[in-house]
Amino acid sequence: MSRQVKIRSSFDLVSIPTMSVYEFGPFVLDTVERRLTRDGERVPIGGKALQILQLLAEAGGRLVERGTFHERLWPGAAVEDRTLTVHVSTLRRLLGDAPSSDGIIETVAGAGYRLLPPVRSLHDNVEPAEVAPRNTITISVAKWTGSLLPMPDQLPLPGHRPRIAEAYFLQVQARALLKIAERKPTLKALDLFEQALALDPDYATAHAGLASTYLQMASSSILRPLPLAEATRLAYQSAQRAIALDETLAEAWTTLGKLKMNYEWDWQGAEADLDHAMALAPDDVDTLMACGRFLSATGQHASAINVLNRARTLEPARRETLEFVGQACWYAGRIEPALAAFAGAIALPPPEKRAYFRRMLLLDQVGRHDEAMADRCMWLQICGELATGSKLRELEHRSGWKAAMMEWLPIVERVNLWPEAAQQWMAAGEPDSALDALERGLAERSTNMSFLMEAPSFRPLHGAPRFRKIARQIGLDRLQLREPRAAE
Repeated sequence: MSRQVKIRSSFDLVSIPTMSVYEFGPFVLDTVERRLTRDGERVPIGGKALQILQLLAEAGGRLVERGTFHERLWPGAAVEDRTLTVHVSTLRRLLGDAPSSDGIIETVAGAGYRLLPPVRSLHDNVEPAEVAPRNTITISVAKWTGSLLPMPDQLPLPGHRPRIAEAYFLQVQARALLKIAERKPTLKALDLFEQALALDPDYATAHAGLASTYLQMASSSILRPLPLAEATRLAYQSAQRAIALDETLAEAWTTLGKLKMNYEWDWQGAEADLDHAMALAPDDVDTLMACGRFLSATGQHASAINVLNRARTLEPARRETLEFVGQACWYAGRIEPALAAFAGAIALPPPEKRAYFRRMLLLDQVGRHDEAMADRCMWLQICGELATGSKLRELEHRSGWKAAMMEWLPIVERVNLWPEAAQQWMAAGEPDSALDALERGLAERSTNMSFLMEAPSFRPLHGAPRFRKIARQIGLDRLQLREPRAAE
């Protein structure tokens, strides 16, 4: 049965005034055509960056207060100030071809922003500049990718083919960055997806990628560049926009399922969306990983391992897949296969911190504290905190492992990894502190709270009233789910 999806595009612009073309410095902004050019060459721009620039241009160099941005861009929504700051930073990067981005947009501390170059209104019938890629390399790549794209009559999925070849190239770049799963590459991916959509606003695959990007920006593991409510709202809007354009896009359905699982704790809804995604793309690695994670979180361990191993077979050199296999094996009580999977993830170049951290949690839980300390120090070294790792080693040698853990745990809590901090408190023999951390994770909707019932570290807490209350609020005490299609 087809699903009815209510669409509200995150790219809807505020109301357009009579004069719609503005010139400032080397730039010309056509607000009706949603086009920005610099010296006649198109600058890809879209989403909130375009809306912000439009408000600044309409103001004609006058100050636009922060409150005005909030009222016009997020009417009726509670949005933190740093959300606007993130989007202004994106806009400044897009204007970076200018001698200095600070020479285009001025920040008025505590008040708002204004355009510094004189703003001139042009007639609406100005001929729009031809779309031109930014440099000869991009032109070559755009032509090459265009020659590889199938013709419309060869393509059964309309949302997979952009109208402009460069949009395809931009979203491929964005996806490569998104796989790194770190803060700065994620922000750059956001920029590239929005550039692709500026070139082709109806490119469904790019909307689905944008949804995946906002979902990643909701993750506590990268310190949430946007507030959770804002990131999840934008992820929903982008996924729904992608589905409206092409309802066969598994990525968009997968994003909806992950949002429901990780942040709404709507297990039935997550199951339905992931089941639908698997029916659309049974060999898509990201969909397989999401389904495997769902199965693991709901205690269906054998099926989770099977699904995640399918993903590993399809993309054997992807670190994240190996890490998820390792975590699923650990939750199933299969310690040696878990350690082998983590070792495989760690062996992939270049060195990456997340696999060390996940293996450290397992090693501490099974009492192999010396090995866990080695992984802890390696994690700190990759994070640029070599001196902190050396300090922990010295403290462990001088005062014992527990003293080193008491020094370490505030570090984990400072980066808001509350479920992980709770696991470390359990390893240190401090269940009350573990429950404190889990309650913080619940309040902040930390990404990995979904695995509360299956993480071996927390099994000694299952009878504790405080733990049972947390489980009830996440909905993990009343799961009655069939296995999704992925397990078949």
